[in-house]
Amino acid sequence: MEKFKRLNGIRPDREEMKRRKEHVKSIIIHHPKYNEILEQLEDMLYMSDGTVSPDQLFIYGTTGVGKSTVTKEFTNRHPSIIVSDSHRTYKHIPVLHVRVPPKATRKALASKILHQMGDPMFNKGTEVELTGRIHHFISELKMKMIILDEFQHLIDTDTDHVLATAANWVKTFSEESAIPIVLCGMPNSLNIFVKEEQLDRRYAYKEQMEAFNYAEADEIVTFRAFINKVEEELPFADASNLADRKMADKLYYISLGVPFYIMKLLEFGTEVALKAGEDKITEMHLQIALRKIKQVSRPFRVNPFNMAGFNLEKELKKEHAEENRFKANLLDDKQRTRRKAKGKLLSF
Repeated sequence: MEKFKRLNGIRPDREEMKRRKEHVKSIIIHHPKYNEILEQLEDMLYMSDGTVSPDQLFIYGTTGVGKSTVTKEFTNRHPSIIVSDSHRTYKHIPVLHVRVPPKATRKALASKILHQMGDPMFNKGTEVELTGRIHHFISELKMKMIILDEFQHLIDTDTDHVLATAANWVKTFSEESAIPIVLCGMPNSLNIFVKEEQLDRRYAYKEQMEAFNYAEADEIVTFRAFINKVEEELPFADASNLADRKMADKLYYISLGVPFYIMKLLEFGTEVALKAGEDKITEMHLQIALRKIKQVSRPFRVNPFNMAGFNLEKELKKEHAEENRFKANLLDDKQRTRRKAKGKLLSF
């Protein structure tokens, strides 16, 4: 663990502030599900070598639960290397991590894969030609796995035709590649397996990454253990006691158990604390930091930090009631608008 000097009330220079903030951005905490998926990927990589039918895997979950983080860490464990043998010198790519572009076509995805493989002609040719070159490079570069992250971008237009053509491409691509093709995406990506039974069978292994729960005693312990591990990695000399039950309640409230929001809050909180020359993060720092994080999906979320008598269950119920009231008012407004429009039509 990297050690950080005490600030003793003195604001660090910009270089030191950047160093500490980048340190927070780089923090990765291995919780049980995270480690389980890492191990499964390692098993697949090893077991697929020389097999006639490699296993395939689909990883899914909502934004911020760590899908990209775990697949990128796995990729970094198997970096590309330059290999020389008696015949040639080439770049060996054990694992290729590709982020599917937004609203991607199959051709655009094939082009992106070739680009990351290093093909200078990545944007030249038909879809069939591009896909053929991918298979050629898989063999030439001795690739062992391809991870397609943000897979939902390939099926953003959720029609039967799009699902069928995308499913057929994935099925054919995985069969002809003869290596594991790991798909990673949002829960709505499951629709492609619902519609296409053959692909569903091919991707029999499906792993869901979820946000932390916080209802039962063991779930609370697990969440607080996660927070404690994060705090141990923070770039401060003193403890911030973030895993304290009352603080953990507030951290769960603002994140609903999604690690991304916790890490983003601590990133901003670190900046606020450093500018004050502090050697730990306090509730005041988090209160200020949370003002920078806007969750459009939670317009009635309050800022719990430094809130007297904060009660998690009460605030969640209050937020839910406000959302329901807002939706009801919105529906009433739409119905009134329809009635007015209908009245005008009848008056003609």
